[in-house]
Amino acid sequence: MSKKFQPKPSWKNQYSAEHDYRSTGGERRVSFKTSKYKKNNKGNVKDWSSSIRAHLYDEDIDIDMGASGPSKSNNRYIKKGNRSGSPAPKHSKRKLWEGPTSWYRVTLPFGNKYDKQLVQQTLSEKLSPLPFWPISWKNNGNISTFYVDDYKIAEQLYSLDRTIPMPDGFKMIIKVHYGSPNVNITTELKEKMKLAMANRYNAANKALDLTKFHSDPMLQDYFCALYKPIILLAVIDIIAENIPDLEALNLNDNKIQILTFLQKFVAKLDKVKILYLGQNKIRDIGMLDSLKGLPLIELFLDGNPLCDKFKDKSIYISEVRSRFPKVMKLDGLDLPPPIGFDLADEVALPTPLQTFLCDSNAESIIRQFLAQYFTIFDSENRQMLIQAYHEQATFSMTMAYPYGTKDKTVNWLNWYNTDNRNLIKLTDPERRFKLLKQGNVSIVSFLKEMPSTSHDLMNFHVDLTVCNPLMMSFKVAGPFKELKGTHKNAPVRWFSRTFVIVPVGTGFCISNELLHVSNATEEQIKAFLSAPSVPAVVPAPVANIPPSVVASPTLGAPPVVVTSPLVPLTNSIDDSTKQQMLQALMLHSGMNLAWSTKCLQETEWNFDKATAVFNEVRNQGKIPPEAFVKNENI
Repeated sequence: MSKKFQPKPSWKNQYSAEHDYRSTGGERRVSFKTSKYKKNNKGNVKDWSSSIRAHLYDEDIDIDMGASGPSKSNNRYIKKGNRSGSPAPKHSKRKLWEGPTSWYRVTLPFGNKYDKQLVQQTLSEKLSPLPFWPISWKNNGNISTFYVDDYKIAEQLYSLDRTIPMPDGFKMIIKVHYGSPNVNITTELKEKMKLAMANRYNAANKALDLTKFHSDPMLQDYFCALYKPIILLAVIDIIAENIPDLEALNLNDNKIQILTFLQKFVAKLDKVKILYLGQNKIRDIGMLDSLKGLPLIELFLDGNPLCDKFKDKSIYISEVRSRFPKVMKLDGLDLPPPIGFDLADEVALPTPLQTFLCDSNAESIIRQFLAQYFTIFDSENRQMLIQAYHEQATFSMTMAYPYGTKDKTVNWLNWYNTDNRNLIKLTDPERRFKLLKQGNVSIVSFLKEMPSTSHDLMNFHVDLTVCNPLMMSFKVAGPFKELKGTHKNAPVRWFSRTFVIVPVGTGFCISNELLHVSNATEEQIKAFLSAPSVPAVVPAPVANIPPSVVASPTLGAPPVVVTSPLVPLTNSIDDSTKQQMLQALMLHSGMNLAWSTKCLQETEWNFDKATAVFNEVRNQGKIPPEAFVKNENI
């Protein structure tokens, strides 16, 4: 049996204590008590030589547990069945794992017992031709620690453990782990950073070179790595305070991985036009989103993992330019000029208009057309709209929920979904043809089945894009209430209708219409509800106008019988036109027939002027209550 050994002190206490626990030769001594040999079951004397040698070998072996990576149990490495006297297998040293940041902490137990310059020179010679540049060298008792920023250097140091003889006869112990220390920005560190940055600043070019900033000789005693957010933010503060007109910044080879924390600090670098981020650890192009807003004309990203993800160079360029449209040089290569409008930066976009008319002369025609059309559409009898459509007119409808809304949190559009003629989703030719309404009878029959509605012409957006003697094409969009049950619970929808109208006889009729229905967004609902309310009126039916025989608007087709148009083409104001104006003004204003007639007469039957006067007088509160009493019939 072996003697019991006194336990060694812990790893930290062993190396940091003033007493040196290293013994000459570095071996453990084993002694055995004398005893008589015992016989085995066969009566032979048992041979203990191989067991003793294995035991001695196991006691003498020293496995380095300082390497980073998963640990495994310390196996004895003695195979059963070995021949007596065969040597035990050698232990293999585990490989150093590569860390995520490429920073490694190196510990030299008893390193402070030797001259610092001697240790650094010895390690530099052993690592040659690799460059050796220890960062943040610290001594704590007998222990010396420092950091290196390269895996190859760390791996080589790891392999030199217990191989370098020192002047006192012992071999240098080297422990390597991946990691970096926590850093606090002290006044002393910030002053050192300012001095280092001042030496790296080129005032003539307004350029600051921070390549491998942590290895600056002035910062060797500090851990000043820019991949640490606290360090990079301190650098940006120094730039904003001392060189606000900086135009070029080089951050190459700083192990930078994350940029998201810079989003709120980009404004401090608003004049930087040249940015170098090469040879870093940026893995995704999305990291550049945090730098949007910089007026970059040159960008260098080569050497980052994100560059390996783009096999197509054009996609890579497109991704960069989507974030920095003015970039003309990428990774040292000139790019083709971007496709865009040659406008000066100070030119502002025109103010959006609620109504756009390519021909202002058509304004009165469109206004009267919409007033009469939606008066009938919101009434209880939509059958009269048959007069508004050409006999060969076509009509189709689509629907969709607003982008980003969840079906469970919005009002359903089930009724419209049944006849949704979305050509992207609808691929069946027969179904496409069935949902296309053709002819005024088919169209009006469909319109009669639609839910009851209430529109407000004052919230309409109108765009007239085509206007010539043969046709007019315009788009109308706006909110409307779908009347389900009580008016208070009526959902607010959004519609968009594209009309193509053609001249027929003394007026116009619809030859083609596209209707799109959606739910109104929160902003649209808020604008709709905050608009001045108009008292509800029940529109009176428009007087029937007998049909007339006119030529078909289709070139080369024989004459067909179509109904009279809703809107007259001429500027002469006859009784029929006055009746239509009265209906439209009553719908808009809520006033009764007498006051609506008075308003039109005083404005010489100018509908636009009449509505403008009404709005002005109503806002001043000068319209008497009796103007809204419905005691007269048309």
